[in-house]
Amino acid sequence: MGLIIFLFSALLAINMGASGFSVAFAPSFGSNILKRYHAISLYTLCVILGGVLIGPRVGETLMRKITYFPLGLSSGVIIISSCGLAMFFSNLLKVPQSTSFVTVASFIGTGLYFGSVDWWMVFKIFFFALFFSICSLVLTILIKRKIYPPNQKNIIFYEKFFIHRRKFKKFVVLHDMYAGFAIGTNNVANVVAPLVISLQFVPHLAFLSIGPLFGIGAFLLGERMIQTVSKNIVPIGEFSASIVSVITATFVIVASLLSLPTPYVQFTTFSLIGISCIKDGFRCTFGKSIIQRVLSAWILVPLFTTFCSFGLHWFFI
Repeated sequence: MGLIIFLFSALLAINMGASGFSVAFAPSFGSNILKRYHAISLYTLCVILGGVLIGPRVGETLMRKITYFPLGLSSGVIIISSCGLAMFFSNLLKVPQSTSFVTVASFIGTGLYFGSVDWWMVFKIFFFALFFSICSLVLTILIKRKIYPPNQKNIIFYEKFFIHRRKFKKFVVLHDMYAGFAIGTNNVANVVAPLVISLQFVPHLAFLSIGPLFGIGAFLLGERMIQTVSKNIVPIGEFSASIVSVITATFVIVASLLSLPTPYVQFTTFSLIGISCIKDGFRCTFGKSIIQRVLSAWILVPLFTTFCSFGLHWFFI
């Protein structure tokens, strides 16, 4: 049974790794700075560091603060299975999905079955997720308006940018590494929490073991979904890439320090939507089919995960 649980956890980590890679390294991929293998290697290293250093804070919230009921082996298996099915479904649709929302939804479904959900904590998680998503959108629009389109007021910026463009590419890579670290601080806990519940793993050892699987997911599935984020929503250049990386990764790290599971995918996508709004206009941006498909998936997939988790508990326990 222990081997089966670990295999399910590995499948979940691989799917989450693909989704995380699609947003963490969308800037450097979208601006054609990094090759695929270099991006995956850097992503894996940074995810491991973020998971070991800050990830346990988020893991504690998932394991002990969403539901009061002491969860055992069976619940851990069901939580992992529900998350894995939801993420695999999202990856097949080529839609980046919030691994944190999927995991929280699975814990909510479990808590509903046992009649033990801390709704204040659930509200807190979703409130800060919505707040940081809106902040990502607004901050990106405010910054982008200052530099786009080129005019006499900002022409000096463009002159300096093109003079130092080669150096600036290195900063974009650093920004993406910062983003990969942020993924590790939050998303690795989504796999570690049910694994610790099921097999009583030592948390820090679990974080160290699961982190590399995110890199495998990036290698196997990440390239298809990174197209959705970095190409299909809006093509981005080096400076726009740095705006996205710094804003979204910072909000994720702040949420992790607050011990809150949070949706990196939403933050990054909203930041990219902000860039699209400046370039293409609000009506054109929100009229894009890819935007509508992504927003629909963000609502439907977590709901599916909640019902899946509840239903599997009802059927097997």
